[in-house]
Amino acid sequence: MCTLLLFALAMSPAQASDTPGQGEADPPFRWGGAPSPNKVAEAGTLPADPGSVAPLWELPLGSHQYSIPTITGGRVYVAVNDAAIQRAGYNRTGGGAVLCFAQATGRLIWQMPSPRYMDGLKAPYHFDQWNLGICSGPLVDGDRVYVIGNRGEVLCLDREGQANGNDGPYLDELQYVGLAQTPGAKLEPTDGDIIWRYDLLTELGINGHDVVGSTLLLHGNLLYACTSNGIDDRHNRIPKPLAPSLVVLDKRSGRLLAWDQEKIGQRMFHCNWSSPSAGRAGGKTLIFFGGGDGILYAFEEPAPPFEAGTAQALKKVWSCDCNPPGYRERDGQPVAYSRTERNTPEGPSEIIGTPVFYQGRVYVAIGQSPVHGVGQGCLWCVDAATGARVWSSQLVERTLATAAIADGLLYIPDYTGILHCFDAATGERLWFHPLESKTWCASCLVADGKVYLGTESNFLWVLKAGRQKQVLSQTRLKSTPITLMAADGVLYVPTQNSLTAIPGKPAMSSPAAPATAPLPSR
Repeated sequence: MCTLLLFALAMSPAQASDTPGQGEADPPFRWGGAPSPNKVAEAGTLPADPGSVAPLWELPLGSHQYSIPTITGGRVYVAVNDAAIQRAGYNRTGGGAVLCFAQATGRLIWQMPSPRYMDGLKAPYHFDQWNLGICSGPLVDGDRVYVIGNRGEVLCLDREGQANGNDGPYLDELQYVGLAQTPGAKLEPTDGDIIWRYDLLTELGINGHDVVGSTLLLHGNLLYACTSNGIDDRHNRIPKPLAPSLVVLDKRSGRLLAWDQEKIGQRMFHCNWSSPSAGRAGGKTLIFFGGGDGILYAFEEPAPPFEAGTAQALKKVWSCDCNPPGYRERDGQPVAYSRTERNTPEGPSEIIGTPVFYQGRVYVAIGQSPVHGVGQGCLWCVDAATGARVWSSQLVERTLATAAIADGLLYIPDYTGILHCFDAATGERLWFHPLESKTWCASCLVADGKVYLGTESNFLWVLKAGRQKQVLSQTRLKSTPITLMAADGVLYVPTQNSLTAIPGKPAMSSPAAPATAPLPSR
């Protein structure tokens, strides 16, 4: 099983121009509530010991949650599996779902299931079969919510769901969720509303593998999507080596505008799961993408005109191999890639975490699926304009995590269960902390001078952010925590099957925000 891991301000509607890529708008929100993948939140007065504080509310969700909920405009958007769906007539299929809740109370506003079965047929073997649901974090832009569904579809959803009517051009929601043949079934205000959909598998010939494990990037009117093209179900060949790994869609219509032509599929080890990010360097906006071949790419943003019926080729500005010498080849012989049936600590790795742009540099680490075992990794810092290596550290072993960088300090865990703190400018490791358990499904959150991080043994650690290590608390949760987020003085703790809102100070009991028992603490 492979999963990918992948901050809250009110947001005004986007003011889009008529030309894709030229819109002047407030930044879209993803990964908690920020446009950047950097896991840093501005929220203050957060709890140093979450286990000692009564939650504002706690929502039971499905049985699996791997993406980071997004909080904006007084709402919380969550991507989970369809075990969370409570809807008359809906047949749970092990598919996915996007849920929208009120931020203050946890009240459900709408739900959009995405059944695993497509048009009466089962999904391809070794794709969308692990009951993991939607692993893409919801991206909110004005009155639209964008996500890559568990079936390999880019979905544009209405922020209001069906409460403001069924907006087109897509109008077949009952068919989509499998209720079209149910007597008396009709759309309800709490149902989701699909505006448009783009099927990466059928439109581009993508071979999906395990899950679609990346979150969309939006810049102007350009929507960037990792396709999650991967190897076959037997893990021994690449069925679609020439299929694109990164594509660009028009956010308003879902029309394909551009794609990469780097043939990453010919070199990839397992699958493409990294999420794209963006930054301005060398006088231009660059799109950074971690490849399934272990190479970090920088592309120029495509520019109009975008001709109907054709797609531009994304122009590569630079590439940087993030596998150090000796990882791919030794003594003239290739080093074997670790696999489920043949774990090895040696060999090359792909990029799964998201590249983070920070002060003119890009930070990213290599890693593999956790079922491939622990092994050698590497954390990289490269010049964003040129791709030249600034520094790298092999002290970080394989990881799926995305770096969190605040006040010049970089925090990242690796799969062995070690939390590292580096000087982001020099690459000096300042301290490390053993977490007593492996960490693969969460990245750090840095907020209010604290570092929050969960482990697969269900523990939530809180350390003081800074150049000196200081542990503040350790709390045992009921389920494995995913990457946390914070907004408006509230800490949001997502786990595999729940989402809990914890205030910085004990909450007063009230009908709108009922206090419940504190989380169990060690």
